[in-house]
Amino acid sequence: MNNGYISMARRFSHNARAYVAYYFLLSIHLGIYGVIFNLYILRLGFREDLLGLMLSIVFISTGLAALPAATLCDRLGRKNTLLISILITSSALFLLYTIVSPEWLLALSALYGVGTALYTVAGSPFLMENSSPDERMHLFSINSALSQVAYIIGCMAGGLMPGMLARMGFDAASPAIYRYTLFLSLALIVLSAIPVLKMKENRCEANQTGRLSVIGSAIKSANVQKLVIINGLVGVGAGMIVPFFNVYFHSLLSATTDQIGLIFSTGEMAMVIGLMAIPLAVERFGKIRTIAFTELASIPFLVVLAFTTNIYVAAFAYIMRMTLMNMANPAINSFNMELVSGEQRATVSSLTSMSWYLCQSLSAYVSGIMMARSNYVLPFMVTCVAYLCSASLYYVFFYNAEKRAPTRPMAGVATPAKR
Repeated sequence: MNNGYISMARRFSHNARAYVAYYFLLSIHLGIYGVIFNLYILRLGFREDLLGLMLSIVFISTGLAALPAATLCDRLGRKNTLLISILITSSALFLLYTIVSPEWLLALSALYGVGTALYTVAGSPFLMENSSPDERMHLFSINSALSQVAYIIGCMAGGLMPGMLARMGFDAASPAIYRYTLFLSLALIVLSAIPVLKMKENRCEANQTGRLSVIGSAIKSANVQKLVIINGLVGVGAGMIVPFFNVYFHSLLSATTDQIGLIFSTGEMAMVIGLMAIPLAVERFGKIRTIAFTELASIPFLVVLAFTTNIYVAAFAYIMRMTLMNMANPAINSFNMELVSGEQRATVSSLTSMSWYLCQSLSAYVSGIMMARSNYVLPFMVTCVAYLCSASLYYVFFYNAEKRAPTRPMAGVATPAKR
């Protein structure tokens, strides 16, 4: 990190530093959860179709809760919204890791999705409100970089912990080694409440009449409608494969948890390099061409993943696919913000998140059924088509608009999770 970043980081407000600490702890949890949770559900004796339904319910509840979460965030404040999110998320996960009834697993998945929506909606507005324009890009960049590092730590910990527990005497074939690993990640969510409690927030009363007007204008906007369509297509593609990558490596290629953790963490490190290269690509080719090219370039690696039976080839293809598909996220965030007014940012973020999560929920459910029937190729082919359409539409819809858009700092409308 250069001296410019260090000097700028020293200027960050107390609240901004507290949020970065909170999100760092949360990201370690997400890394452990991403490696282990699906394998835990399968180890309990359930099949991929129930897992797909659970993931679908998480995405549905997250999407449906996005707009109400934005309203709650304005009424209660960002700090209180984050605390409520921690309470809901930790409670839902504790029960998910304890109860083995299918009906309860589905109900608790919905509750977990609500908690996810709350912290997703509250994060970016809180950072924007607690930073000055000249430091904002550095703050968002540092928060993103540290969260990537934390996720890498989580992936590695999630991969190593089951083996460590087995060497300590726990039954390697029992769900317990996965359950205790997940409880470790749950402790991190609880600890993340400490920096949130130290935040100091000055709240303003939200203008609900104005909010309804903003929602109405955003829904009627042609550009917002196009963003919703594109995010829906990406959601379809992501839902087919992204939540199941650990299942793919474990069930199809017989990868161990430590191998999966290593592959996931290496992919995250490669993505950090990709994120660093994006500003140079945008400077030379522009945002829209960079977005379209990187997304299209990820598709051949999806095809390789669909057909290879070699774990090393699959690992390389996974790392390249994830890097290329996600490295343009800062350019997407920046350009999306240029399309909307400042008062519309939270609303547009909610609408695009709803589209992404709801479409992902449907495709995750369908993909789970396919994989339960040992069909691992078709989900990858569906994803290829969805990504091809989304990248092409982004170029067709917005290439000319980019030339007219003013330059603004990167922040605001965030892309939802991994794509």
